[in-house]
Amino acid sequence: MTVTAYVLHIEPTANCPGEVLDQLTPQLATMVHRSVGNQQTLDAALKLREWDAILCSSNELTDANTPHAFLDSLPGMACQLHLDTDDKLNFLYASEGCTDLLGITPPELEQNAQFLLGKLHPDDAEAFFLGMRQSAKDGTAWNWEGRIQLPEHQEIKWLNLRAKDPHSNPQGTYWNGFMINITQNRKASLEIKRSRQRLRELSSHIENIKEEERIRIAREIHDEIGVLLTALKMDLSWLRNRLPEDNTALMEKARDMADLLDTAGKSVNNLVHSLRPAFLDCFGIVAAIEIEAREFTKRTGIPCKIKKSSDNIVISDEQSITLFRVFQEAMNNIMKHADAHKVQVQISEGPHGIELIVSDDGKGFDESARNKPRSFGLRGIQERIGHLGGRVRISSAAGTGTIVAVLLPTIE
Repeated sequence: MTVTAYVLHIEPTANCPGEVLDQLTPQLATMVHRSVGNQQTLDAALKLREWDAILCSSNELTDANTPHAFLDSLPGMACQLHLDTDDKLNFLYASEGCTDLLGITPPELEQNAQFLLGKLHPDDAEAFFLGMRQSAKDGTAWNWEGRIQLPEHQEIKWLNLRAKDPHSNPQGTYWNGFMINITQNRKASLEIKRSRQRLRELSSHIENIKEEERIRIAREIHDEIGVLLTALKMDLSWLRNRLPEDNTALMEKARDMADLLDTAGKSVNNLVHSLRPAFLDCFGIVAAIEIEAREFTKRTGIPCKIKKSSDNIVISDEQSITLFRVFQEAMNNIMKHADAHKVQVQISEGPHGIELIVSDDGKGFDESARNKPRSFGLRGIQERIGHLGGRVRISSAAGTGTIVAVLLPTIE
């Protein structure tokens, strides 16, 4: 059975009375719980608890090289913790780092653990006690990160407690632990998260501006250039009807001009489609993906099979254009890089949201290719979907094809 011994180091300068020394057992120890060097601190230590042993200064082991002195020099608080049979936590030992960390002296914490427990942030206290009891029950390490509130200056500190090697006996469970201040690290981590969120919001804002600009340009091209081309074609038709039929050169030139106008009209339609496909707004996301897949097959000769849970999946305009742009990016990557023979697309509506999966049987890629500095396509997909609270899964390996799967949550 493990028994905890409380070791007191009394230096000669403390002028310890002989009757006190007679009550203690002089011996060397591996752990010193308190070191005293004058009468006042000696009196306070003797009132603190009953001590089991005394470590006297000697040439073999002095205060400067004891484990006690080493622990006191560390930027944190070493501690020994005890969870008794009444589920009450006690600090059997706390190093001098306690003062900087918690704003109280080690004896104060050793006399009353509530000096720490009462400062636990309400949002983090439950995790503290849950981790403690789970460690005691399973005999595993106890690792806790959380906040304490220091009422004197309304200061909040982030602490990390790591307690290992729990052992139990009829008196409860014991840990050796170390607690450090991780406030600066947590602040830096939170700032990184905030920066990423701001970048994500900025990226989304830029994408929204781009979509609005695409709509405006597409509308102007359709309304202005499209009208002009139609007027030119009508004028050319009027002119052809009045040309001498026996003038072969003029009739041939008129046909060439008509062909050029047809080509220009198709180019305008393709440009308007690439800027903002009208059928996305008219027929919805499923029809838009089907039409885009047919155009992909027409351009590349690669068959594209569509699986859908419904012809009419209703989602918001922002989700609709996001899914469509993700689909375009995935198909563009297949066309440029995959060397695929077939493509399968699945779009379905489930209990967790709208899922789009694009898979091919191409040559795939490894992790290093995905992390190339200018690999903006896949990053763009992740940013677009992440901003809407969705998830992205990209699976690929050399020679195994690629799967791009995105899930957008349903908006209630």
